[in-house]
Amino acid sequence: MAKKATLKKPVAKKPAGANKKPAPAPGTKVAPPKSIAKPASKPQAKPGPKPTAQPPVKAVSKPAPQNMPPPPPVASAPPSVPAVATPEPVETVPYCLPKTVPLSVSVQTSQGMAANGNTHPANLLVIVTCAGWPVTELDKNHFTLMEHFEVPGQVAPFSNSISSFRNAGTGAYLLQTKPINGAPWKTGHHLGQLLVSNSEDQQGQAAFKLIVR
Repeated sequence: MAKKATLKKPVAKKPAGANKKPAPAPGTKVAPPKSIAKPASKPQAKPGPKPTAQPPVKAVSKPAPQNMPPPPPVASAPPSVPAVATPEPVETVPYCLPKTVPLSVSVQTSQGMAANGNTHPANLLVIVTCAGWPVTELDKNHFTLMEHFEVPGQVAPFSNSISSFRNAGTGAYLLQTKPINGAPWKTGHHLGQLLVSNSEDQQGQAAFKLIVR
């Protein structure tokens, strides 16, 4: 059997200009289209530093001044000055030493102004001690000077000839000697002996050599 042909319904077309807005009447003003304004964005404020809480300051109340009497003055004692012991004079020999302790005598000689053919004095330095203590109370009469052995050509010795004497005050005695009778010196080694005694009958002696050129 032959299929029947189906008839399609015609689609009604919309008249042209149906979607168009009606044109305004002549003489009327057309308002421009309104633009939709977007709301302005508010600026975001940056968060500031948070304030730190500080502890409250306590007010310290000062005590009210009291009328206190001044302290009594302290009496300061003057500084004590230590007593300085006066040393014993060096010229005094201790009395505790027995009289049997001998005197120690040493002699150093120097030609001085003495020379062959003249009559100037020679020098003798004498040190007198007693048990290590200087003996300082001696005078010229406590010294005896003697020359031993003859020097060839020497006319007279210097025995018992102390032409100058001085006490230095420290146990040292400065003596000068020259030949007796105004005789001149002769070149050579003059050997001598010096005897010393004091008022306590203590004695000492020493030998020496005097070189004259």
